[in-house]
Amino acid sequence: MSGGQRSKVILAKLLLENDDVIILDEPTNNLDTAHIEWLVEFLQDFDGGAIIISHDYEFLEQVTNTIADIAFGKITKYRGSFQQAMRQKAEKREQQLRSFEKQQVVIAKAEKFISKNKAGTKSKQARSREKMLAKMEIVDAPDEELHASFDFPYVPMQSQEVLQVNHLTVGYTHALLSPVSFAMTHGQKLLLKGFNGAGKSTLIKSILGLIEPLHGESKFAPAVKVNYFNQDLDWDDDKMTPLEVMADAFPKLEPRMARQRLGAAGINASNAQKAMHLLSGGEQTKVKLAMMELIPSNFLIMDEPTNHLDEDTKQALKKALIRFEGNLILVSHEGEFFRDWLPWEIDVAALSLK
Repeated sequence: MSGGQRSKVILAKLLLENDDVIILDEPTNNLDTAHIEWLVEFLQDFDGGAIIISHDYEFLEQVTNTIADIAFGKITKYRGSFQQAMRQKAEKREQQLRSFEKQQVVIAKAEKFISKNKAGTKSKQARSREKMLAKMEIVDAPDEELHASFDFPYVPMQSQEVLQVNHLTVGYTHALLSPVSFAMTHGQKLLLKGFNGAGKSTLIKSILGLIEPLHGESKFAPAVKVNYFNQDLDWDDDKMTPLEVMADAFPKLEPRMARQRLGAAGINASNAQKAMHLLSGGEQTKVKLAMMELIPSNFLIMDEPTNHLDEDTKQALKKALIRFEGNLILVSHEGEFFRDWLPWEIDVAALSLK
């Protein structure tokens, strides 16, 4: 079953238990638009309490009335909608920054006075200011969040025709879709969309040759170099750290470069040395994206890359995909992610034989 179908089974079991409180950890990951809308309606009508962990800001805006923001080992509670909470957070940070900067000016002046007059005629005033500094409640600078950035290396190619898909019939024991035919020329970017279980991932894997098609064929041009993001977070050894995983995949990569690449993807030094199974889904996804940045290519295939990612990282990934000079096939259900820059799409649901 697809990730979305598995999520639906878990949700169905949970909701049928009819508990007073439900806890949902990233419930919209893998879900198609129709079922996210259904979940929104359910939660709006639910009489009990709900604790929801999510990076889907549009979803949170519709189903929450209190936000507990967790950052840098602290929890800050905000009343109101998600947007109201984020405005309060921004205002609080701005206020803290102003207080910090104002206090730093006072401290700098006092320290300068103390240094200049500690042994002179104004030594008494200097000692008084030392006492003032000792008693001062220090305002910390606002913590800076680690922002991700991505850049997928491009390999130039001369061929204009890059992919031909001819009457491709995909499935395992029986056909999931009507025969699929399309062609991609250099630089084209394509969206595959459709409901959960429609056959999007199966189509991708068949094009890549990972699954034998039932009929038809797909063929890349000889110069095409594919870089593939698989949505499953499976590791050969999930007790390895991100640094060890990268060293295993790229033996010639210097440890310093591995740390830099992980840091640019939003993985801090502490998480770079934790076992993979201790990292969140979003952090594991960042590791996969960082590894993709070490593979020069001219054709990206991304199967639900935004699952688990926070909004800031999604925007960084979006910019990198727009900037990429080669071809792209993107599988996604997040309209906010692809709506304004992917004009060509195939609705796999329209081809589904289910």
